[in-house]
Amino acid sequence: MVSDSTSQRPILTLDDLAMPLSRRPERLWSLTSSELAIAFSQALDLAEGKSVGHAQRVAYIAVWLAEALGLDAAQRAGTYFGALLHDIGVTGAVADLCRIAGIDEEQIFGPSPMRGPREIRATLPFADIEAMVDAVHRHTSVGADLVRALDLPEEAASAVRQHHERWDGRGYPEGHHATEIAIEAQVVAAADFAESAVSSEHSSLIARRHFAQTVAQCSGGVMDPMVASALLSITRSDAFWLGLYSDDLPSTLAAFEIGNDGRKSRRRVMRFAEVFADLADAKGGHTKAHSRKTADGAERLARELGLEPGHVEMIRLAALLHDVGLLGVPARVMAKPDILSVTEMQLMRQHPAHSEMVLQGLPGFEEVAFWISRHHERPDGKGYPEMLSGDEIPLESRIIAVADVYAALTAERPHRGALPDDDARAVLLGAAGSQLDPELARTFCALLERPAVASA
Repeated sequence: MVSDSTSQRPILTLDDLAMPLSRRPERLWSLTSSELAIAFSQALDLAEGKSVGHAQRVAYIAVWLAEALGLDAAQRAGTYFGALLHDIGVTGAVADLCRIAGIDEEQIFGPSPMRGPREIRATLPFADIEAMVDAVHRHTSVGADLVRALDLPEEAASAVRQHHERWDGRGYPEGHHATEIAIEAQVVAAADFAESAVSSEHSSLIARRHFAQTVAQCSGGVMDPMVASALLSITRSDAFWLGLYSDDLPSTLAAFEIGNDGRKSRRRVMRFAEVFADLADAKGGHTKAHSRKTADGAERLARELGLEPGHVEMIRLAALLHDVGLLGVPARVMAKPDILSVTEMQLMRQHPAHSEMVLQGLPGFEEVAFWISRHHERPDGKGYPEMLSGDEIPLESRIIAVADVYAALTAERPHRGALPDDDARAVLLGAAGSQLDPELARTFCALLERPAVASA
């Protein structure tokens, strides 16, 4: 591997491309928690309707702020991961209510992060406003549990749980005030506020000009005067602003090397994949465990085809994450039982590209991201996004497509019940040659007639 001299991000060499697929998963297991959190934070931006890069900018500001405040190593790791994943609980907490109310997540989480319960009640057009406020409050505790599921520091979980608390006690979920709020949470809250204030301006120059006044108005109310003072101090630095608007912020964040233990870990990568697969499935309500079922089917089919174990493992990983881009599709669209409008269909059809965007920057994920981006192509050329046909579609994408369709057919949907296996097989065979690769569809249907064998 070599590095690009401008970005310091690993790039593929000819030797990498020649490397057998069975060996390439080792590169995946070398990914750090930092690299994974940086990439997957983009999916969280999509989930709440923020511009991609929001969470990364929050993390960048948090790192500078933690340094200015002299936080120790554990506290810095907590602020760093807490900032990258501060809204990881959004989908799990509010998807159901967004479906019921017919509103988008952006309407809830797009405005200032420092809104209190009163402001939330005043801006949400929802009959059961108390239920909506409770759901908004709950996203912090849901998020803290997910951070723990990712095996990240407890300081990061605390930062996520308390990052909507305010110094004056008017925040949520507990209404804590002053030093009752963990310092990691205070830093993440201040960084989130700062990023939102900066992003709301039309240019970086205007943002910098107005920033001091904006922060001064929050000192002693929204945030600790000491934190506000540190925030003002770091924003006087030209280096701070140049880094914030860097063209390659992910590399800047990775270079901080915060919270990295240097150990290879398959469990680490798979935990991120599983947690984010479940988050994507939560958007639809009716799609619970869809990605895990798709991964099981894809893995079984790939093994039946005699692919190398490492290749099979990469296909399972791709199948787990094939729908992570659905985090960018509003829950109300995902759950709609009627025919989608043209605009809604366009939103749905963007999800493979969103999935690719989230994953393609991760070293070792280049092929996985590409396979995912093509899993809605069809042999007859009527798929998307490129309308590829036949062998133009990667084998791995065709494998995922078969498993994806089967998982969907055998699950409850808003417009129908789950199909029994016999009926699902009939539909798969009927789609052979048009929607699905004919040989793969037939092989998969034959597999379904045999009992599954647990992998070693």
